[in-house]
Amino acid sequence: MSDTEILLDEVVHGGPVPSQERHARAWPAIETWLADGEIFLRQARVSAPHRRPALPVAAPVRPLAAARPAHRGH
Repeated sequence: MSDTEILLDEVVHGGPVPSQERHARAWPAIETWLADGEIFLRQARVSAPHRRPALPVAAPVRPLAAARPAHRGH
């Protein structure tokens, strides 16, 4: 058992959990991922923020409009 696993067991369960018991607790989650993992991944992909498409490389360059000088009253 790694130090990280020991720490996690202490935080979650209040103390170190024997390896066999930890595996017994983890197995239902593993079975769920094996059975339904593709559905979970599909839902995550759909709900993830979408990136804006990049501009095509051949996009024409548009010149910036010339700004008018600010009016300064003296």
